[in-house]
Amino acid sequence: MTGDPSVIKAASRMGIATVVSRSIGFVRVLAVAAVLGTTYLGNAFGSSNAVSNVIFELVAAGALSAVLVPTLVEQLDRNDSDEAERLAGRILGVALVVLGAVALVGIVLAPQIARLLTAGVTPEVIAERQIELSTFLLRFMIPQIIFYAVAAVAIAVLYAKRRLTATALAPIGLTIGIVAAMVVFRITAGPDPGLVLSTEERLVLALGATFGVILFMAIPLVALRRIGFRLVPQWGRHDPAVRKVLGLSGWAILQHSMIGLLLVGAIIVGNSVEGGTIAYQTAWVFFLAPYAILGAPVQAAILPDLARQSAQPKHFSASLKWALNANAVVLVPAGAFLVAAAIPIMEVAAFGQATQANGVNLLATALASLALGIYTYGAFLLMARAYYALGDSRTPALVSLTSALVGLAIMILGGVLYSGTTTVAFLGFGFSGAYLFGSLILWMKLRRRTGDDLFPSSLFPSLVVAVPLALAVWGAFELLGPQPRGVTAVVLVTSGLVAAGIYVLGLRVFRIAPSLNPEYPQVDSGGN
Repeated sequence: MTGDPSVIKAASRMGIATVVSRSIGFVRVLAVAAVLGTTYLGNAFGSSNAVSNVIFELVAAGALSAVLVPTLVEQLDRNDSDEAERLAGRILGVALVVLGAVALVGIVLAPQIARLLTAGVTPEVIAERQIELSTFLLRFMIPQIIFYAVAAVAIAVLYAKRRLTATALAPIGLTIGIVAAMVVFRITAGPDPGLVLSTEERLVLALGATFGVILFMAIPLVALRRIGFRLVPQWGRHDPAVRKVLGLSGWAILQHSMIGLLLVGAIIVGNSVEGGTIAYQTAWVFFLAPYAILGAPVQAAILPDLARQSAQPKHFSASLKWALNANAVVLVPAGAFLVAAAIPIMEVAAFGQATQANGVNLLATALASLALGIYTYGAFLLMARAYYALGDSRTPALVSLTSALVGLAIMILGGVLYSGTTTVAFLGFGFSGAYLFGSLILWMKLRRRTGDDLFPSSLFPSLVVAVPLALAVWGAFELLGPQPRGVTAVVLVTSGLVAAGIYVLGLRVFRIAPSLNPEYPQVDSGGN
């Protein structure tokens, strides 16, 4: 059978919206790097602004994303929209109470959090200035977790309804707030700011970042309003459906802690290198773009079907294998190209303060080391969601925690044994190693549970075709040498298009359709 048209249509729409959103998102991270630079100031802003993300991932992201979606799908399949609204509102009510308390504690403990973030910073005078600035910023940025909670519930509802376009466009709001803050900060602070800032300059950074999160929240809320779904916070902790979600969420929160723990490790170790944290965060957006455009739409579109097929082993396995194969076909070449062309990509993209000193090398090193793990990152998230659909959040949680410890060990090793650019490389190696380890463990466990091989048959052919092409791209830029930005951009685009064309032709040798049309069963939602 061919792919379910509704799945492919939903994924395609989300992919197009994500291209727009991520393209605009590049402006956000590049503006931060250009205005603040790969400096200790950049580290202070980037690490402080990331704390709300870390707290949200550690405390609530699991409950408000993948775990909530299957329950909402069940209710919407029964055409019980009223109950879906009550569930979403009650989950949001619990989240706001919990995260509101967490935000208050975070504000009080801001000085201690700032000291943790700068644990590896030397000399001491730089560390003290960064602590002072980070403490100020944290007290405005930590409350962002409340807005993230509202956005997460709204996005979960949109996923369940397969209204994916708005979820992909939400980051545009974040970009608007951050870029506006950078423009105002550049005007007020000048071209070469340091860690010692006026109160007005500090407020521009803190309030601009928080305003961006508010806009991020507003986009999915408007989308819900347009489809007539009412998201109103309620208190209903004893509701059976709420208790079901909260029961699963304990393990799901632990699973999402992997993201938070790896980010904490990258921040603390990265702060030991001037510009290390901001380089990692900038590279992360470049790394995430191919996954968000090519891999995430497939996963978001397939998740409702995995939930419906949880009692149909053959259909469930076929859907999961379809997604693993589809991700291999698109993510393997994307990762290979990012590794091969990391330096020219950053030579074209970086500007302003980001091009000073060792900035481009730091950015390129972070991107290449992250890109090594792009497929295993996608495979891990997909298989974790497959476990959620089976009603098992314990297994991915335990695997996530173990994998995070593996990644942290690699990052810390890089911070202890090396310095400078090499330390930044180990941040990416830690991330890639964690998801490689985790995806292998989840794959072996799912293989036993389903009785199906589940090995993506397109993985090896994709590697066989993509790796030589990536080496050719790398060799071409080595021969070309340093060129003006415009020339590098033209060669970058041309080489990417040529490599993509050859890749598609190469897959045909292995009889893998570039249209991503492997076996995918179309079944009714009633389980027949």
